[in-house]
Amino acid sequence: MYDRTTIAGLATATILALTASATAQPAGTTYNRPFVSSEAAQTITDTCIEIAREWDVRLAVAVVDPFGILIDFHSMQGASETSGTTAQLKAKTAARWRRTTAEVNRMVTTGQNIAPEWIGDFPQPGAVPIIIDGVVAGAVGVGGLGGNPHNYGIPCAVAGIEAAFGSGFVPE
Repeated sequence: MYDRTTIAGLATATILALTASATAQPAGTTYNRPFVSSEAAQTITDTCIEIAREWDVRLAVAVVDPFGILIDFHSMQGASETSGTTAQLKAKTAARWRRTTAEVNRMVTTGQNIAPEWIGDFPQPGAVPIIIDGVVAGAVGVGGLGGNPHNYGIPCAVAGIEAAFGSGFVPE
């Protein structure tokens, strides 16, 4: 049987060991990550809307940060009632899964991973994540083209991202 002194000594040694491992990183250490700025988000949206006008299609565009928080949004006059909602849901899904929603859709429809449906994501094609230095900085979702066989959403989103950042910021 252990006496009180032995138990107190073991407890003190355990606390000191835990404190030492907990303080292995300097206090105040932070993680810096890229975010899409408001100005970049507006450039993306404006570019996509201009392209939609050239193609004579009506759509909605949503740009979100890495956590799915809406930064910029525009729904064109004449876009369908659900366009705005689907644009935002697609953008959030692309940001969360760090890949295009077309790829997430493929994962779900093949049964490879159906978690996006369980957790309330919207795995429908039309959104692209924005990758800066290998990290998701945001995403662009385009809604309102559900029945359109030309899939204008992805080229529109990519053109907007390239207008804001140049090439090389979308997954291949």
